[in-house]
Parts: sequence; structure tokens; C-alpha cells
Amino acid sequence: MDQLKKKIDDQLAALINQSSSFFPSLYEGAQYALLAPGKRIRPLLTLCAAEMLQPGAQEVALTPACALEMVHTYSLIHDDLPCMDDDDFRRGQPTLHKVYTEGHAVLMGDYLLTYAFETLANAPYLSHEQKIALICTLSSAAGGHGMIGGQVMDIEDSPHIEHMHTLKTAALFRAALRFGGIIAESSSDTLSALDAFAIQFGKLFQIIDDLQDDDHPLGSDQAEKKAHELYHSTLSTLDKIHGNPTPLLSLTQSLFSNMNFLKIG
Repeated sequence: MDQLKKKIDDQLAALINQSSSFFPSLYEGAQYALLAPGKRIRPLLTLCAAEMLQPGAQEVALTPACALEMVHTYSLIHDDLPCMDDDDFRRGQPTLHKVYTEGHAVLMGDYLLTYAFETLANAPYLSHEQKIALICTLSSAAGGHGMIGGQVMDIEDSPHIEHMHTLKTAALFRAALRFGGIIAESSSDTLSALDAFAIQFGKLFQIIDDLQDDDHPLGSDQAEKKAHELYHSTLSTLDKIHGNPTPLLSLTQSLFSNMNFLKIG
């Protein structure tokens, strides 16, 4: 996973390696946010799914995977703004609107969002049909029926917590896994199986995230029991996906290996 993360980081740096004598701060700020240390879960899901379904497909999947990280980073930049969560730090460093201005942060986030789709449109090795499918998948996951819709539910204090998290977090996980399936030219049955894995993975990620923040409504004991059940149900969904399960299995294990109660191994 560390080697894959380095590939992702190197490609992200290459993709944002632009300059302008008129507005250099745009690219500097985008790099500041995008290249900050992070788990890179979404691009890793794409690379592992592609490799699972078509050995050797990771190189083809690398650029589309980076587009996912751009959209995720844009969402974090906007979430951190004073009008939203008003956070001062993100990924161990001052948030973008603290380093630049709020206006800069809004525009830098906008740039990453729009550049993600430009990146998909220009991604190498893919057919026009694959590019269209990737763009449709990402726009749906990031839009009103996905991440943005979930964010609206959040600021309106919606009582439908699980559905909110499904939109805010799991929608991009589903897109990331579908990316791998689209790049591997998988069948509709395989894409549906990837969706099932994404749902379980998203639920597991959210409950672990809440436990790490000591902020789970069930309480730690019940939440740990639920996480244990979700972990094993997540892994069981891999059996329904045709291909080598090792890449996604390894990623899931590595992400949650610090949770001793999961009994990983």
C-alpha cells in the first residue's frame, strides 16, 4: 500500500505541476491541499479494484484515481471554511483558508473539482465510452444525489444519520470501486458486486471513524461489536466479485489493522 500511495502522490504532483505569471497562488494552494499527507483511500480503492479485475490495469487506472482524490480534497477545503465546519487544521497543517484567504480557498476548491473532470477527459489509454462512464459516475457521486446532498443533510442536522453518511462518504467509495470496474471493462453483475462491497466498506469506515473520534451514538462497546460484524461482512462480499481478491483484501486489512478488536489476520 505504501508503494501505491507513493505512485498516487507522484502522479498528483505531476498533474498539478502548472504555473502562471498571473495567478501562481492558485496552483500553489491546490498543491498545498492536495499533496498534504492523507490515506488516499479513494484512489487506492480504484487501483486495487482495477488490479483485482484485470491484472496490470493499475497504470491505466492511476490518472482516473487521482481525479477522485482531487474531488475529495475539494470537498475538504470547502468543509473547512468558516461558513461550514470552521476548522483551523486539516491533515496536520493549517487549513487552506488560514494560509490564504477564504476567497482563495473557495476558488482553489472549485479549481480541483473542475480539473478532476478535465483530468478524466484527457486520461490516457481509455476509450471515449470509458471516459464518459467515469465522468458520469463521478459527477453523480459528487453531486446532489451523493456527496453534496449528504453535506446539505449535515448542515440541516438531518435525523437520517446513516443515509447522510452514505451520501457524504460512501458515494465516493462506490465511485472509486466502479472506476476500477469500468477501467477493467467489467460486466454489470461485477459492477453491482463492487457496489455491494462499497456499501459495506463505507459503513465500516464510518463506524471506525466515529470510534476514533470517540463520537459514536451506540457507545464504544456496541460500536466495536458492530464494527467487528461489518468488517467480516465487508470481506465476505469479496467472494461475490470475480477476480483475485488479494488487492482489496490487503487494502481493507491495512486500513483497519490498528483496530485490535477486529482480530485481523
